Amino acid sequence: MSATRGWSTELEGLRGIASLWVLVGHISLLVHCHITLVSSPGIGVDLFILLSGYLMAKNYVERQHKEPWQSVSTIKKFWIRRFFRIAPLYYLLLIVALFYGPWFGEMRDTIAHFYSGTATETSRYTDQSLANILTHFSFLFGLLPAYGFNTVLPDWSIGLEMQFYLLFPFIMLVTMRFGYAVSLITIMALCCAGRYVFADYYEAFEMPSMIFIKLNMFLSGMLLAEAIRRKSLFYVALALLGPVASMVIGLEAIKLQIIMEALMIVGMAAILWQYKEDGLMAKLLIFPRKLLNNRLSTWLGDVSFSVYLLHLLIVIPAIALLLNHTDLEYKSDLMRFIVVCAVSIPITYALAALLFKHVEKPGIQLGKKLLSPKLAQHASQ
Repeated sequence: MSATRGWSTELEGLRGIASLWVLVGHISLLVHCHITLVSSPGIGVDLFILLSGYLMAKNYVERQHKEPWQSVSTIKKFWIRRFFRIAPLYYLLLIVALFYGPWFGEMRDTIAHFYSGTATETSRYTDQSLANILTHFSFLFGLLPAYGFNTVLPDWSIGLEMQFYLLFPFIMLVTMRFGYAVSLITIMALCCAGRYVFADYYEAFEMPSMIFIKLNMFLSGMLLAEAIRRKSLFYVALALLGPVASMVIGLEAIKLQIIMEALMIVGMAAILWQYKEDGLMAKLLIFPRKLLNNRLSTWLGDVSFSVYLLHLLIVIPAIALLLNHTDLEYKSDLMRFIVVCAVSIPITYALAALLFKHVEKPGIQLGKKLLSPKLAQHASQ
């Protein structure tokens, strides 16, 4: 455990893997190079979702004695922390995406000219309407099928995340009243039922930006946090109901993605579980844990949000320009993938490091400053 971070440092490594997975996954799709697992960036997003559910539940439970769940101030503090973790970087890159949207649309059309299977609606990039701007700045876009997937950013999942943050304190209050496992499984079942009761609404989303399409995986992360806290295999089994719910909801859910959801839950449980130091499992997991705990993995986790939000702003122009000005189109599928990775990945991570240092961290500190007077006042009462 990291004393400064307050969570298992393996989680930073997993976040780093998730963002890299999404980055190379989008490259493989855009250059028309299919690589099993790699070409499924949605699986990387699912890993982010599991980690989010896990961390929110773990931290909320650990703070309970200082920040009682029934307190209105606790809910406000949670929302302020999460807003300033997400919003500063998101707003900055959203402004770039909206202002230069028509240019990104041209770059995307260039790629589609070479690889028609990658074509998408250009209006997604060029929409500079007041409605698109307001729905994105207010984070309401994820609830609206017309705006849930309507910029160059992969922000459909950001809207999803903010919806989860809005609901999370109330979900925890429900667990206090009716029990942790019963509450979360019931909510998961209601999400599945909603898929059929409100079928037209669920099916209207091009991407699963509406919370009840993906809440099951956040809940799996929350159940996994309780499994680790209690050292309970029963809760691991309950967490595996998340992929089952994905099958029931069924929107764009491919068999490989559901299998990987289950494997990620089991893998996270195995890595985060506390074993006897001289036990077999502890020995078997020495290498995976070192792989996730090293300085590079930790750094990849630090910049993971910036990488995730930024990468398409780099990858799309890079591919379009390479196709227009080099012989990239004549190379083999795998060589195209390698060339674009070699060009895009260093630029993306270099800029992400700058954004992490100069935008993300100051944003987090600003949120803490807004909370600190309130925390000091609360402590003095």
